[in-house]
Amino acid sequence: MSFDEFLYSIGESVERIVSAVRSFIFPEPSENPPSFGFTGRFVKSNVTLHELFSLHLQLCFLLYLFLNFALVFLTRNPLWLIVVAAPYFLYLRYLLRRYGDFLLDKKPYQVFYAVLSALSFLAFFGYSLVRLYAGGIVYVYLYILSVAALVLIFRWYFKRTFGRDYTYGVVEEVKNDVIKVFVHDDIAANVKPGRYWLPAVPDAEPGRVVKVLVEDRTFRSARPVRIIEVYLPQSSQSSTEPKNATE
Repeated sequence: MSFDEFLYSIGESVERIVSAVRSFIFPEPSENPPSFGFTGRFVKSNVTLHELFSLHLQLCFLLYLFLNFALVFLTRNPLWLIVVAAPYFLYLRYLLRRYGDFLLDKKPYQVFYAVLSALSFLAFFGYSLVRLYAGGIVYVYLYILSVAALVLIFRWYFKRTFGRDYTYGVVEEVKNDVIKVFVHDDIAANVKPGRYWLPAVPDAEPGRVVKVLVEDRTFRSARPVRIIEVYLPQSSQSSTEPKNATE
């Protein structure tokens, strides 16, 4: 390799690195779906891209919490929390901006993880400052109670803004008087993904999309209880709600 070719290869490498950094810091929506190879190892069966994306967000957040816990107890320097938070928030922003359109309902996931991550940083960073400068255990407890209050306020705001008492699913099997419905992960309805047996309704056939009423449970995931609408082909739909009697 000549010296000119060597310099040219270095220039190409630098250009690729700069382009990758620019794409990471200023992400644009992608038309190609993300690849979560590492996260895929945690699932035993085929899952939808939405479920895999949601699981990836959960794992990233849990890893961030674990690192914060470790830093709080292993070091008294709160600056380490900033060192961990900076790449995490950049990566979270990159994921949601570049691949957020592959989520079934992007906005609730963006708000949930952005605000919850910010509250987590505030909790750990503030705790480190209080422990370092205030010293008294009373101040620590007061700060923890303040953070808990903020979390409850956010929970109320999120449910008020994005919460709903229904979700959507796909009919997989009809068996006598019950129907097996696959429900996606739905953070707005607080429903875990899975297959649920629900009471049978007219027009519910395998492959059709249905609207499912969910029952909210305090500090637990909501539970699908019954189908309230069946979406028929050609944009028509069949409601299973009782109709008012007319004269």
